[in-house]
Amino acid sequence: MLKVQIRTPLPESCVFGAVREVLRSSVMKIERLTMIDKNVKALLRVKASKVKDILADLPAYCEGVAVSPQEAKVLVREHTCFVALSILEAGCIITDAEIDERDVIWSIVCEDGAFLNLIRGLEESGIDFEIVYKGEPEKESEVTYREEEILKLALERGYFDFPKRIKLEELAALLNIAPSTLSEILRRGQKKVLERYFGLRK
Repeated sequence: MLKVQIRTPLPESCVFGAVREVLRSSVMKIERLTMIDKNVKALLRVKASKVKDILADLPAYCEGVAVSPQEAKVLVREHTCFVALSILEAGCIITDAEIDERDVIWSIVCEDGAFLNLIRGLEESGIDFEIVYKGEPEKESEVTYREEEILKLALERGYFDFPKRIKLEELAALLNIAPSTLSEILRRGQKKVLERYFGLRK
């Protein structure tokens, strides 16, 4: 069994790109993808300061439900992403996908034969791709949604800029938590991000 991460361009007509625009002020994770009659359905986990506002702006092909004041589940009912279709049709399992401005990083679990089918299918379809990681599945140190939310806010507000555009105490006040608590969350989150970036595992 292999764990694979593949980077592909975000197709112009991709529903995920449109949904990402709506959810820009939130933390979004693609949790599940399934295929029914060449149609991809996706389950997203969304975290935002006011999820009710986010849910009100969802496109018609999405259905969302708040599971807490700051978290929601969003179902993308219809999606014909040819990249996701290629991955699923090759016999791979998509465990999650991360979307940035122009690319998608697909995290996949598959057997050797399915991996070869996937590479062949992507090449035959003319899809640009880059293999970011290929190896055995292993336990990872995952960033929690709280850590991700705080890291994202700190980045957006300029906490990591030089010189800093916002102080730790100011950021803590925005989040209504103690500076010592914020410092601990930031350090823990940064450590996990750096471990993942440099491929370091305990």
